[in-house]
Amino acid sequence: MSKQFDVDYFIKKFEAIPEGAWTVGTFLSDGKSCALGHCGYRLGCTDTKEGSALVKLFWEYGITVVSVNDGEPFFRRFKQATPRQRILAALYYIKDLKQ
Repeated sequence: MSKQFDVDYFIKKFEAIPEGAWTVGTFLSDGKSCALGHCGYRLGCTDTKEGSALVKLFWEYGITVVSVNDGEPFFRRFKQATPRQRILAALYYIKDLKQ
């Protein structure tokens, strides 16, 4: 993975995005985005280097970005109340595993 898009990059990026700017179930809705939407993904047509790096980072640890963002029960480890909190919890989990 590119050093440009490492776990620390994503932690800093997502910590800077306010709670109210997040959504679930779609990349973009009413000016709000999911984690991948914040990386430039759009329904059915846009893939970005940043978004692909996030997907790859999560996948290396058997986690999917969409499932964590949307709070799907499969990832019970991340039970935080909001998508932002869940994504950050997953990123800190990954960071701890990398050390």
